[in-house]
Amino acid sequence: MVAYESLLKNSRVWWWMVATVGTRLAVCTISLGVVFAAKSATGSYAWGAVIADAYAGGEAIGAPMGARFQRRPLRKELAWVALTEAIALVGVVVTLSLGAPLAAAVLAALAGGVASGTFGGLRTLVVGLVPESRENTLALDVIMNQLCQIAGPALAASAAVAWSPDAPLLIVCGGLVVVAAVTVKLPESVMGAADSGNTVQPEPRRTSTLAVVRVIGPSLAVSTVVLTLHAVLEVTPPSVLGQRHGPPAWAGIALSGLAVTSVAGSFLYGLRRWFGRPHTHTLIFAGGFSLMVTVVGVVWSPVVTVVLVAACGLFQAAASTARSLTVTDVLPADDWSVGFSLLYSFGAVGFTGASAVSALFLAAGSAEVLLIVFGPVGIVIFALTWWWERTTEAREANQATVL
Repeated sequence: MVAYESLLKNSRVWWWMVATVGTRLAVCTISLGVVFAAKSATGSYAWGAVIADAYAGGEAIGAPMGARFQRRPLRKELAWVALTEAIALVGVVVTLSLGAPLAAAVLAALAGGVASGTFGGLRTLVVGLVPESRENTLALDVIMNQLCQIAGPALAASAAVAWSPDAPLLIVCGGLVVVAAVTVKLPESVMGAADSGNTVQPEPRRTSTLAVVRVIGPSLAVSTVVLTLHAVLEVTPPSVLGQRHGPPAWAGIALSGLAVTSVAGSFLYGLRRWFGRPHTHTLIFAGGFSLMVTVVGVVWSPVVTVVLVAACGLFQAAASTARSLTVTDVLPADDWSVGFSLLYSFGAVGFTGASAVSALFLAAGSAEVLLIVFGPVGIVIFALTWWWERTTEAREANQATVL
């Protein structure tokens, strides 16, 4: 607890929280928000799905933009990104009202592409604010992300019902304007922010995105699989509970529990330094997560199903935090923004792809098969990535010895 208290005594961390909530709450609200807006404007939920996919696609393609936060002044970059995303989202609302959903999809893709770099940029910033407490700062970052994932859909649904279908998008636009305003409270640079009074940073190295991908390939594989399993776990509980003669509505309890334990998992992992390397921690937590997903697929008690789904968050969040810590170990600080943005992008691809595949299994009434197949596959992939990292490190050590 002392480490977290020390972290929260830093006033710049609180301004980072404001910027993080403003940007990530937008991401977590937009998917459902555009569904409500598109339904109202076109009478079709399908256009909402198209626009949401366009936003996600823009995020995936624009992930390398995280490098801009490393190479440009943070305040100007973040303000420009937040305002551009807000303008694009207002454009989505306007074009939908004018009956041009295709134009709305283009603007949504633009908004997603512009915003994609903020994830890596802001995560790098908080690590730079308190560089001696990377475990705590990364855990806090994951906690903030989880809280936004909980609040985003609730905000979209409640605002659309209470006010208008366009309200969720307009609210997040307001939040992005706030982000642009508070950038003056943030450091000039994402790195070295903890150095009092020193905002002049050396020119960062320029590393190609492909080179970063080669270095953190195992981390990208882990992130993709973890989010794939998370997506499967989110969409299957209603069907699984129904097949086990339990109320499908219990899925809400299970997923709410999953969200709560995800926050707890990140908090507990960041609470102290654990024995061993983050690489090993990832294998343990991600493997445990996969194992629990598999068990959810084979147990027959609806009560046990709910408990297991809820408990999965402890392992999933801890695995994500450990994997982010691994990225800071294997990449130089100049490349952290790109690395974190790529983690986010690959995870989003895994989540989106798993959601599409899950729809096919659910249509066939085979939700349990989905869990039983994906769980063991995840265990195998996590073990292979751990072996990949160990052999790569051994080969590099041998080369260094020869030289």
